[in-house]
Amino acid sequence: METSVDKTLLAFLLALYRLEGELTKVEVADLQNNVGTLLELRPDKEKAILQEVQTMLEKNSELNQLYQEAMTKVASLEGEQLSQWLPPNNRLQQQLGIQEIDRGYVPEGKATQQTNEVVNLSRMVMRRDRPEKDVKKIAELGRYWEIPPVPML
Repeated sequence: METSVDKTLLAFLLALYRLEGELTKVEVADLQNNVGTLLELRPDKEKAILQEVQTMLEKNSELNQLYQEAMTKVASLEGEQLSQWLPPNNRLQQQLGIQEIDRGYVPEGKATQQTNEVVNLSRMVMRRDRPEKDVKKIAELGRYWEIPPVPML
């Protein structure tokens, strides 16, 4: 079963949401500089994004365990179901304390790419100073943990 980037990122966010400890400074820097930067500049590089997330998980066993559990929750979700409980962009910015800039948004990726709520949320969280703390401000993520697990074969 091939895992989509959206499912991987959502499961990773859910793992961060449930993480009780803190990420190390090195892990935060890796998250910001590797995953966050890829999501911001090249969200079309799916294999590279998946590899960076996997590298993060290999270095943190608690996060990896939570990720595996979260993946059993999101495995059955498809398409719009993945983002069904995510907050709208304006509420997300409010929850994360992001100030609106008066000028319009100019995407940095390819002009033809489609934007996606899961990718946008992941980018916003993973570029923060303390992503494991800021993700907990998004109460809507708790609803995903209520989904019954799907056995992973």
